[in-house]
Amino acid sequence: MTKDYRLVIDDMLESIAVIESYVQNVDELTFSQDQLIQDAVIRRIGIIGEAARKLPADIQSFASSVPWKSVIGFRNIVIHDYANVSLGQVWDIVVHDLPALKKNIEELRRKLPEVQPPI
Repeated sequence: MTKDYRLVIDDMLESIAVIESYVQNVDELTFSQDQLIQDAVIRRIGIIGEAARKLPADIQSFASSVPWKSVIGFRNIVIHDYANVSLGQVWDIVVHDLPALKKNIEELRRKLPEVQPPI
């Protein structure tokens, strides 16, 4: 049986696109005051981290510029230490980190071969 990791990467790209739609025309002040947007964005960041966690190191190595440990680590914070999630940090991730992550994940998606080796 082979696992098509492109589907996992597609989950990451979908969550990035959804986050982009949630924060379109939203500034930091609005984000800080809108719990619905906060919760939705944080949930999608968790999905991105969970998907990243499912990618084996050999797949991650195709995108060495992605800070995989940080992506997965922040997922752990939003899932397990949710009371200590910093909204300022979430906003910084959305504004500063997400665009680069999107670019790198799109590049990773293009690099992956059509069929993965058996797991």
